[in-house]
Amino acid sequence: MLGVIALVLGTLTPIVIDTAFKGGYIPIKTQNTDTTQILASFKDVEGVISSELKSFKSYDDVVDYIITLDRAKTLASLLVGSQFTLTTARAEVLGLQLTTSTLTSAPTTTAKTVRTPGTNVQVVGVDEPDMVKCDGKILAVASSNKVSLVGIKERKVLSLVDLKDEQAGGLFLYDDVLVVLTTKPNNNPIILDLGLRCRCNVIIPPGVSNTTIYLYDISSPNNPKLKNKYTITGTLFTSRMNGKYVYIITTLPISGPTMPLINDAPLKTENIVKVDAIPTTYTVITALDVSTNLHSSYAFMTGYNSWLYMSPNNLYLASIKALSILEAYNAVVNAIIKYLPSNIASAVREHLEKGDLEKCINFISEYFSSRSYDEVKDLLIRVSNDLSSRVFGESSKFYIFSIKGINISFSGTFEVSGRVLDQFSMEELGNYFIVATTSTTSIIKVRYDQPVIIAPIPREDVVEVIECNDSRCVVRTITLTQTPQRQWYKPRVYVDIVPAGETENNVFTISLKELKVVGALRSLAEGERVYASRLIGNTFYLVTYRQVDPLFAIDVSDPEKPKVLGYLKIPGFSEYLHPLRNNKLLGIGIEDGGLKISLFDVSDPTKMAEISKVRVPKAWSIAYYDHHAVTIDVDNELTFIPVSVGSTSGILTISYRDDVLKVKKLIEHEGAMRTTYVDNELYTISTDMVKVYDISSLSLIQEIKLST
Repeated sequence: MLGVIALVLGTLTPIVIDTAFKGGYIPIKTQNTDTTQILASFKDVEGVISSELKSFKSYDDVVDYIITLDRAKTLASLLVGSQFTLTTARAEVLGLQLTTSTLTSAPTTTAKTVRTPGTNVQVVGVDEPDMVKCDGKILAVASSNKVSLVGIKERKVLSLVDLKDEQAGGLFLYDDVLVVLTTKPNNNPIILDLGLRCRCNVIIPPGVSNTTIYLYDISSPNNPKLKNKYTITGTLFTSRMNGKYVYIITTLPISGPTMPLINDAPLKTENIVKVDAIPTTYTVITALDVSTNLHSSYAFMTGYNSWLYMSPNNLYLASIKALSILEAYNAVVNAIIKYLPSNIASAVREHLEKGDLEKCINFISEYFSSRSYDEVKDLLIRVSNDLSSRVFGESSKFYIFSIKGINISFSGTFEVSGRVLDQFSMEELGNYFIVATTSTTSIIKVRYDQPVIIAPIPREDVVEVIECNDSRCVVRTITLTQTPQRQWYKPRVYVDIVPAGETENNVFTISLKELKVVGALRSLAEGERVYASRLIGNTFYLVTYRQVDPLFAIDVSDPEKPKVLGYLKIPGFSEYLHPLRNNKLLGIGIEDGGLKISLFDVSDPTKMAEISKVRVPKAWSIAYYDHHAVTIDVDNELTFIPVSVGSTSGILTISYRDDVLKVKKLIEHEGAMRTTYVDNELYTISTDMVKVYDISSLSLIQEIKLST
């Protein structure tokens, strides 16, 4: 009797990549394929051409490489959910199914010494995108597909930038230039005919987003003028601004003969670079000088990216690596090889090394078909025991890029164990890089299901027949009895990836000259995970949580020998840490399901203390996951945090004067998400309203309705 061997690795949905693009579409030309009109300054990739790291010589080379890569991925996906016939010596049905369960910046001033904080960022001097920007003269507020320009002096909306069918993804302000980042999905495939330059077409499938960078001249804010725009194929990952240079990171899945387009024109092939052996994503970095419009773009073939950290000179992208479908499957096949006859084991091993997984399965299936059901069952039990003893861990891989103006060069990679929490888990310290991770481990469990035979249940159907002869009709019934075949629930083996052991927290220091780990603290707070971290001077503060909130102080003055100076355990946990003056640290987090703000004295890291706290039961804040929502007025020693309590929302204003946290006022403002200040006026901001307050008395001065 024939059987089925089905490989379904986990709850992960396999992606079957169709590489037959060339025959499936009619080539058309896009509106703009003249690259000379697009890139005013295309810089060569410096430092990326080496024996290990190569760019491409032609578009044919790019597409040929992707098609080869797709074939390997397709083969792997074919093993997920594929069916293979299999018989055993006793003609018993055997179905084998593998399843995988799987320091804020100081207030900025203009020439007239206007006091305004700017966006709350991680690295002083490196701006981050936000939906609200203020330079002391203009308050720009993005909401959906519109950007309102509010005059600080005029206290009214001066103009409105309409993005039409595009969604704002972030703003920057530099002098009289407004930078607007937008995203918009493509509803139709884009097919680019490269003509004589390539024997192939570039195809962007529907659903892929476009990222557009708009530059507006707002020297006359009543009448903003579009200076330029740049459209990049791919999803906006994030961006940064350093001086007059904006760095935009977009991602595009590597699938089929696709490649990133800039204003509908493909990147020059020498600017497309292979980084990983089996890449999944185009990581496109575009550098733009907003004052001259000079720009350059580079596409690096990497893994999926999770977080970004940027210093004035370097850009770091973190990619989380976990046990993959392919790795789990290889582990199963390798475990089975051990119990195969030597000739079959050699053949399976040879094809596995070549990446020909389908032939591996065929050999294993053929062998299983020659054995009895009990023999196969015993073999799988031994395989299960072997797999249970192997432990797999997560890791974080970092890609480093050197940046200087619009010049970008790839510097290398390094990898540490564990998963990075967020951008604050990463910090550059001189010639070293510090990263905090949470390590979790997994094992492959094999579950065996016994076959079940369901006895057939006869079923009767009654058919009514009407027979008529002249005017006389007779109704008769005919009973039909159906006996269905026996139903077999085939025996299956499920391979689950399940957590193993407690989580651990780690701090690693990496030499940027050698790109290797030179210092490490492991197994901090077992069973907990990192919730917040911050580097202040030579002390790295780390918050973990399970039942209480341990705040660790780690000395990194000697990066190669990090050491724990002390820790403090208190109820709740902090999601965000913010440094204040006089060796104080502000923590924003949760306790008993409500908002908690803590003030820590860290003047002596060996004896840290929570010296004051404010709790707002049943309250929630966007600041838990978005540090841009937090505003600190260091001159008046005030912090402003958006909160929601029941049906009320607004801005919680807390004083930290004299090392005491005290609520000054909950400013009611429905939907308020940001605050900023200019001199002695406080601005609370929602998507449809700006309210102006006196920062000392917190009394309302004016309301400014935004256009929606």
